[in-house]
This record gives sequence, structure tokens and C-alpha cells, in this order.
Amino acid sequence: MNTYSESGFGRSFKLIFSAILIVLVTAVFPAVAPADQSNVAKAENAFFRGSHLLSRDNILEALPALEEAVKLDPNTRKYSKTLAVAYNNFGIKLAREGRPLDGLRAIEKAMSIEPEDAEIRGNFVSAVLQAVAGHSDKLRIEDKMYFVQKVMELDPGNVSAKKAMAALLNNQGIGVPKGGVTSSEIEALNTAFEMDPNNLKIRKNLSVAYYNTALQKGKENAFEEQIELLRKAETYVANDQQIHESLGRALSNLGVIRGKEGKTDEQIAVLKEAMEILPGDPVVKKNLAAAYNNLAINSTDIKLSDRIAHLENALKLDPRNQTTVSNLSAMMVKQAVEDFRSGSASKATALLEKAIKIDPSNKSAQSNLAIVYHNEAIKKGEDGKTDEEIQLLNKALSLASGNKAIKSDLALAYNDQAVTLGKKGDHKQELSLLLKASKLDGENQVIRENLSKAKQRDTSREKKMETGAGSKKKQDG
Repeated sequence: MNTYSESGFGRSFKLIFSAILIVLVTAVFPAVAPADQSNVAKAENAFFRGSHLLSRDNILEALPALEEAVKLDPNTRKYSKTLAVAYNNFGIKLAREGRPLDGLRAIEKAMSIEPEDAEIRGNFVSAVLQAVAGHSDKLRIEDKMYFVQKVMELDPGNVSAKKAMAALLNNQGIGVPKGGVTSSEIEALNTAFEMDPNNLKIRKNLSVAYYNTALQKGKENAFEEQIELLRKAETYVANDQQIHESLGRALSNLGVIRGKEGKTDEQIAVLKEAMEILPGDPVVKKNLAAAYNNLAINSTDIKLSDRIAHLENALKLDPRNQTTVSNLSAMMVKQAVEDFRSGSASKATALLEKAIKIDPSNKSAQSNLAIVYHNEAIKKGEDGKTDEEIQLLNKALSLASGNKAIKSDLALAYNDQAVTLGKKGDHKQELSLLLKASKLDGENQVIRENLSKAKQRDTSREKKMETGAGSKKKQDG
């Protein structure tokens, strides 16, 4: 429990000594009724008796006599003033005897009798501040707050009183019952903060109060209120890791709710903030990845390229999510088809290659890339770039091994290259390429004839080599 301590208030309370001259007056008064004359005389007697007891420091017996004098003759100024002095001194005496509450009540009584007496007012202020500081166990917090409030009414600018009230409100605010933090406790702490904004204990307690209230809101799934309370908690205590992490998790939970409500844009904004707070948190990552995936799939008013970008973001956050893998690969195929139809074959190729890398099982990506490779190969062949044509057709065939058109075109490409090499005299490579062509399309008549001729040339060459080798042996022999 925080307690307020303050020393050196600038003045201490003190006894007031009554300096009342007792003068016998022989003036002529108007005629009064016998009953009135009797009250005046009784009042004067009671006053003299009380004054005498007060001068001997017998305040306890002096007070009833002085009270009687004031009651009998309330218009005589010296009676009320002396009674106020008596209560003031009695209050100081009680305070010194360790009875602060009774002492404060006595001085308060003195002040009520003589509200304009600056010395009594000063004594009351000093007595209150010292009692609050030095007798924390002998005064209830409600009594302390009552008397400090009185001081603030008397002296609104009193800094010590403000700090004392702030500390009391702080103590009241942290007396949390089992049921949790109440609004009145938070209100008390806020009032304390307004009175003493630099008090670190008050700031800490206010932060804790908001944090504990936020935890309760989280249990009730009231995540918006929880986030608001956690943001408030952060304003009073800087760099509190526990509060900061709780805010990140609350934002993540709110993101899930926004996703269920179909508010994907809000969901992503909330989850991105959660990611900034908890950059390595796997739950936040998965939630944000799911949000990007849902935005890409469910939104009807965004471009295909933006869908792909959202899915790429999702995959970065959750690389093993098979749903995102499949969605991204499929979306890339769709974009590649559009690019290819618009004449951007290179873009289509790059996208399809990326789609297959992301999802090697995507049959659509494989078949479409095979088509792109095939079409590009034909163009290379028409331009006389047979080597590039063969490379592209082999790539196409690796993706669509059962495609007869690709096989046929690759066979013809091998045939064309074989013919070219044969004309250059490279009959070994010619035969090798024609054998590959025949294996791919053995029914093609042109390939069959070219292969037959190549084989005949190869056989004739081998016979010549054998004849030449035999003659040489005879010469050697």
C-alpha cells in the first residue's frame, strides 16, 4: 500500500494564548428584563470561570464553561473568540497525545467558530497535513481525505495538500477487491494523477489498474475495449513489455473477429499492427497470412496482380500453408494465361516457372508452361534457331511427356539439325540425332528415310575402314 509522506510543511501548528482584559465597566445600559439580566450575568460568570480554567491549562473543564457563556450570550465577541482559542489549543493537545482525529475535529470546531481567524486556519492546515503524513495507521483514509479536502477548500493552491490528496486517492485506487478493479478506483487514480502528474507511483498504479481491467475485458472477448484500455495503460508507464505484448495479442484476437465478420481490410490493418508489436509470434503470423489469403480469394474488386501480391505476402508469413501454396500457384497460372494471350510470353513463362516452383504438383501450371515452351520453340525453329528450338521442346516434353505434338515437333527439330550437320560432314552427330528423332516419332516418313540413308553411309564408311585396315596389314607383313 502506498502511503503519503511529507515533511517540512512550512509552518507548524501552535497554541494560541488568549489575551483578554477583564475590565469592570460602570456604564449606563438600557433597561432590560430581569430574565435577560440574569442570562448576561450567568454568561459573564461562565466566561470568567472558563477563562480561569483555560489560563491554568485545564482545557477539558474550561470548554463547557465557555460553551455555556456563548450559549447564554452569543453576541459577545470575546466569548466566542475565547471558545475558539480553547478548541484550537485542545485540538493541538489531543494531536500531541496521539489522538489525531479528535485533535483535527477540535481545531475544525475552532475554525467553525472563528472562520476568519488566520492563525486558527493556519493551525488547521498544518495539523491536517502533519496528521495525514504522520499518523497513517490512526486515521481512516476517508477521514484523511475529508480533512485534506477541507484544506484544499481553504487554500486551493496548496501544493502539499494536492500531493497529499493525490497520494490518498492513489491508495484508495489500489485497494482492489477480489471482484477486480472498479470504475470508482480508476476514477480515484485519475484524479490523483491530475493533482500530481509526476508521481511515478500514481502513474504505475493507474497503468496497472487499466491493465487489469483490460485483462477482464479480454476474458469477455471484448477486444476493442481491451485494446483501448491497454493503450491507456501504456501512456502512463513507458516500455512495459507485459502491457506491450498483451496489446499485440489483443490486436491479433480482434483481427480474428474482424475476419469472421468479413471485414478483411480492417482485419489486415489490425494484424499488421499486432505484427509490429510481436514480429516473431507464430499465431499472429498465421492469422495475418490467413487474412491475406482470404483477401486475395474473396475480394472481387481487386486486380489479379494484387491478388498474387497478397498471396505472396501470405506465403512469406506462413510458408507451409498448403492452401496458400495452391491458391498462389493457381492464381499465377491464371495471370500467366492472360499475359500469354496479350503477347507477353516472357512474363507468362516466368510466372508459370514460379508457379511450378511454389507448387510442383500443379498440373495446370505444368501443362500451360509446356504449351508456352512449345509455342516459343516453333518460333525459334521458324527463325532458324534450331538449338534453341530443341532446348525449349525438351523443356516442354519434360512437363508433358505424353504430348504427341511436342514429341513430333521435337523429332522434326532433331531431323532438321541432323540434316544440317550431315551437310557439314558430321555424319556421327547426324546419325545420333536421327536416332533420337526416330525414337520420338518412328512413323514419320522423312525421318525414316533420312535415318536409313545415314545408316547406309555409316555402314559403307565402316567397310572402307575395314578394307583400308586389311591392305595395311598386308604391307606390314
